Parts: sequence; C-alpha cells; structure tokens
Amino acid sequence: MPVVSFINQKRKITVETGANLREAAIKEYLSVYPHLFKILNCRGNSLCGTCAVEIVAGQVDPPNDREQAKLKNRLKKNPNIRLACQLTVKDDLEVRTHI
Repeated sequence: MPVVSFINQKRKITVETGANLREAAIKEYLSVYPHLFKILNCRGNSLCGTCAVEIVAGQVDPPNDREQAKLKNRLKKNPNIRLACQLTVKDDLEVRTHI
C-alpha cells in the first residue's frame, strides 16, 4: 500500500492503491485546502482549483483534461502541480499542500 508524505504538515498516511488523494487526506484529518477554502471549495469536482498540491516525489499519471484547463497557467511555471481531487495514488508520494 502506498505511503503519502505531506511534507509541510509533517504527516504520513498509508492509502489503498487507487485511492483519491483528496479523499484519503480528508479521511485522515489532513487538509489539502488553504485558509477559508477548507470550507468554501467545490467538494472534489475540479471546479475551483483550491486543492492544488505539488508532487515533490513519486510517480503520478499526467494531468487529465479538467486539471489542464483549471491549472494551465500554474502548470507552465511548475509541471508538478496537481489537483488533489483528480489525483489517483498508485505509488508512494511526497506532497506539498497549501501552495
């Protein structure tokens, strides 16, 4: 089972292979949302972009079309930015949240 390290929150969680990163984090009382967006967000529908995380280490699938559309300007600056609500965990990851 993959281990996800939330490096800026100094926590690690073990998740099922194929788990959604956002849902796995919330289940373990970790937030992928900064500030007020912990309450005001699209609930994982890739509409708001507030669950953006940086994949520091580990293998993930390329961004899907929804992520490409929502993050197009940010991906140009940092191709490791992803939406936690669209990310399937298949491998150990190191993640930076609240970016």
